[in-house]
Amino acid sequence: MKNTYIIILLGILFLTLSCSNKKTNNIDEIKDEKIPVKTSVAIEKSYNKTLEYSGTFFANKEANLGTSMPGKIEKFYYPKGSYVKKGSILVDLSAELLTQALIEYNAIKKDYERISRLKEKGSISEIEFDHVKAKFDASKVKTDMLKNNTSIIAPFDGVIAEYLVEEGENYFFTVNLEPGYSNTSGVLRLMQLNPLKVEIQVGEKDISKIYIGQEVRLSCEAISHQTLSGKISFIKPFLSTSSRTAGVEIQVSNYGGEIMPGMNVKVFIDYGSETGVYVPVNAIFRQPGTPEDYVYIVENDTAYRTRITKIKTEGEYVCVEGVKKESEVVLEGKNKLRDKSLVNIIKN
Repeated sequence: MKNTYIIILLGILFLTLSCSNKKTNNIDEIKDEKIPVKTSVAIEKSYNKTLEYSGTFFANKEANLGTSMPGKIEKFYYPKGSYVKKGSILVDLSAELLTQALIEYNAIKKDYERISRLKEKGSISEIEFDHVKAKFDASKVKTDMLKNNTSIIAPFDGVIAEYLVEEGENYFFTVNLEPGYSNTSGVLRLMQLNPLKVEIQVGEKDISKIYIGQEVRLSCEAISHQTLSGKISFIKPFLSTSSRTAGVEIQVSNYGGEIMPGMNVKVFIDYGSETGVYVPVNAIFRQPGTPEDYVYIVENDTAYRTRITKIKTEGEYVCVEGVKKESEVVLEGKNKLRDKSLVNIIKN
């Protein structure tokens, strides 16, 4: 009986070992199985080093025009939206005070001319002459001041963007603020819309890479059909102590008039060239749950998972750090791979 138990135990042990060997053999077979993949070769080429910024279009010149004295708006010479030349009369204000001043000025002018003739003959004293001359000079200054406050003249070529009061209203100088623009005091707002300017903020590490007159490329979603370019026209000569950035202005032609102040724009400033290694976009994958990018590099039929850093994207290729030129990277079959998986490269 005892011998029978021993025989049965030996049989069970033999069966267990046999199953274990079969399982191990199956695992080894799976481990040695080569996964089919398609690959591409990393290429080396030069690229432009580029600074990229977000900016906003603004009028090249902007002014809210009014007078230093209140008055009634008598006439607008141009409708809003009109293009006007420098020196054009845009608005007339009431001239009652000017009329009164002109009457006074003409009367004093006659006195001044008469007393000047008497002075030449020596018929009056120097004190009497100085007294009349002072009144004449004061009247002239007052008249000129009122002349300047009864009409508004364009200080530069531009477009009347809007009127801030209406004809017939009494104008008073008050300051109102509109976010993103200048204050809205005055009678009208005049803008120079060609050229326009773009304002960006450049950090202290990059300020040495730009200069006045440097060409820049621009991209505006609102007018994506146009290729835009401009030149750096101004670099603020100091940095903000809070952001450590300097304001930079870029002048952009607006001959078609499609660009409007307030539009967002991307600015690209090239500042040199460098050589880098490029791989296809679809060779790159991201580790789930992380911001890290990887590729699989194939060497001796083995795929090695390799972390990379993206530098620049150009169409369907990405310049990366972490890959050597002429390395073979996996394009298709990545989802079946693990680090050091054996692969079988399928040729097209």
